Amino acid sequence: MYLLTPQLWPTLALFLLLALPMVVTDARESRLPLPLNLGLLGTGAVALPITAVWVGFDHLIWAAVSCAIATVLMLVLFVISRGGLGFGDVILVAALALYSGFVSPLMMLAGIWLGCIGTLGWILVPRRRGIRGHIPFGPGLILGTLLVLVVPVTTA
Repeated sequence: MYLLTPQLWPTLALFLLLALPMVVTDARESRLPLPLNLGLLGTGAVALPITAVWVGFDHLIWAAVSCAIATVLMLVLFVISRGGLGFGDVILVAALALYSGFVSPLMMLAGIWLGCIGTLGWILVPRRRGIRGHIPFGPGLILGTLLVLVVPVTTA
């Protein structure tokens, strides 16, 4: 299951409508706009239960569990990092875990890992400067999750 099946296009369209402006804003300004961030989380909370009618309510449980686990882990990282990680990233990961966890909890983990790898690539490869200053974490997370949402996978 993945979000490119025709029944799920409206959910993916809502995701793209809110997530892609966040990529641009975070890349330019190193901040995630709270209205878009909360909008992404809220539309997922509304659209995914409607989507579950077509694909099964077990996916909704996976989404809720994935969102809860990712939120707790990001809150721990937020506290440990002492300002190195913004609270917008915590909210963003909760929203992304909701969408990708709807596919599968393993896809949620894959999306976050792809996001981390993408962020490292954003920093180290083109700029060759190492890790200094503010790092836009949102674009990598969003693009990693988007990749997970559009690539077909088989789930049990």
